[in-house]
Amino acid sequence: MSTKLSVDKIAKEDAILKTLVTDLSGGLREIIFPISYLPEVIKNGIAYDGSSFEGINDINSSDAIIKGVEETLVKADPSITDTDKDEYWIICNILDVERNLHPNCARSKLVELQKKLAKIWKGGNLFTGAEPEAFFVTPENKGEVGKDFGGNANYFNPKDPKKFIISEIMNVLENMDFQIERAHSEVGDEQFEINWRFDRAERTADKIQIYKQVAHKVAQNYGLDVTFLPKPYPSRNGSGMHMHISVGDGKTNFFFDEKSRENRYFSKKALHFLSGILKEIPALAAISNRTEVSYSRLVPGYEAPCVIAMGACNRSAACRIPAIADPKAMKKGIRAEFRFPDPLANPYLLSAGFIALGIAGLENETKFKGFTEEDLFSMSVEELIKKRFKLIPRTLWDAYQNYVKNSILEKALGKTMFSTYASLVLHEIDVCQPFANRKSLEMHYFD
Repeated sequence: MSTKLSVDKIAKEDAILKTLVTDLSGGLREIIFPISYLPEVIKNGIAYDGSSFEGINDINSSDAIIKGVEETLVKADPSITDTDKDEYWIICNILDVERNLHPNCARSKLVELQKKLAKIWKGGNLFTGAEPEAFFVTPENKGEVGKDFGGNANYFNPKDPKKFIISEIMNVLENMDFQIERAHSEVGDEQFEINWRFDRAERTADKIQIYKQVAHKVAQNYGLDVTFLPKPYPSRNGSGMHMHISVGDGKTNFFFDEKSRENRYFSKKALHFLSGILKEIPALAAISNRTEVSYSRLVPGYEAPCVIAMGACNRSAACRIPAIADPKAMKKGIRAEFRFPDPLANPYLLSAGFIALGIAGLENETKFKGFTEEDLFSMSVEELIKKRFKLIPRTLWDAYQNYVKNSILEKALGKTMFSTYASLVLHEIDVCQPFANRKSLEMHYFD
């Protein structure tokens, strides 16, 4: 948004600055400053207590620095500000006290891997588009999360009583520099989705974090809130965050090859890149689906993909090749959609994982196994195994075990980030495991 001139001008306003920082688990944290601090936040950064952010620092070496990324500076829409003053929001990277990029800053790691990808693939960067789904919750039903009520009859519903709030979220996002493409009610009752234009992976991740904040604030204006839980209600479809990915230089989409009609116009390198990701989904799942509740979504019968495969226009596969209505747009719009991630993933770490595994696919020339046209939703687990399909992990423990053994992610993320993140996942498992599954309690209470 800004230039140095506008930063200096903004710094003289009667306004508030909110610095937004993502911890390693993916949680967004906020530190508030007078707007006069803006130039300093961008130029040198501000020291803070890194031990208070999950997965960043230990208490015995707690200091860290947050440093604003100037291109992320945005003025908040007046309808969601905390006071009558103007607010400016800026996304920050994390530095250590020596002013080096912090080893547990996922945003910095993503940018670092973008540079590596550019060296390997003629200046290309990962571009992503996100589709985070969410549910509206009210004070009355907030305590009902996890209980079996509601249904799946809300998709594209023109009578959805909350569509005006969806429209309001969309309008606020547009006022905050989002290029909105579409918004609609989703399958589950009270569920919705808003999509915006694809961008470099780090910028899409920035916008995912801002989008969540905006959705919460707009809903709260109407006495509601939203939840990005992957599976808040057993009887309704869960909330995913489908990720559309491609590699290019901003002008040319490197996934496209007009001579590769037999492979739906995907270039040879694109198929190696995508195959590298597909091969390591069992480990990536610890990042893309980082909570215990994530795996309640990844079950047959609720439109969430459970099978590691790539299908053209096939929504039952973990990776789908979306149809493009205008043939002339194929050259720029060709992409792959990974359908298994959910909105609680750290979006920076997820894209870093895509790049790391994609690069491994390029370097190893990982073989593309072809497109799957079968309806994978209709097959039993026995049938899938018989046909030699591999499944996405069914539990966070399974994903964790695959993650800690994955040398590609360990090398790409660095030992510090890799091991710290593993500890966060294991903590999630340990904290949640004593709480028995509600359905299991019902089934066996009188056994």
